[in-house]
Amino acid sequence: MTLLLLEIWGFLQVPVVWWLFHRYARRNVAGEMLAGAVVGVFWEISTEPLWDYFFRVTFYRDAPVAVITGWMVMFALITFVSEKLYKFCLRRSAIAPRDKRIFFFDVLAAALVSLPMETLGAKLGVWSYRQDILRWDWGLIPFFNMPWEIMFGYSLLMLVAPTFVRYWEGSFEGGADEGR
Repeated sequence: MTLLLLEIWGFLQVPVVWWLFHRYARRNVAGEMLAGAVVGVFWEISTEPLWDYFFRVTFYRDAPVAVITGWMVMFALITFVSEKLYKFCLRRSAIAPRDKRIFFFDVLAAALVSLPMETLGAKLGVWSYRQDILRWDWGLIPFFNMPWEIMFGYSLLMLVAPTFVRYWEGSFEGGADEGR
């Protein structure tokens, strides 16, 4: 029953999160979500043999559609948190063009957003890691009790994916970047 409710939430989370951003942050995250879906589909197809999923509605082998909606929400949250941290820590009103320091904030935002989401999904039984293939052995992240390799993988992904999301979000929304 828990998996069924989580899968239903997986389909509802995109409009709910879009509305929350629109209502409270005055931000249209549709472009971030669509660009995040592109990254999510690529990631799930290219890494499909490394995990076993347990949702019913899938798009490629056992890769669920609701996991793609998770990527959509995750990238909206990561870019938002990263940009807020950048502006706060560097005392800027917008991201300076070509400022490479944004990569640090993208990785930091991934730790703050992705790790809890990954932990929750794994602990609730949405997926399991194929340890027979992965052979992760770096140990576990304190408190989360998750393999360090997960955080390393997210860190590498965040060096490119948020940049892709920021670049393409305006195109997916039918307009130019909002100058964040």
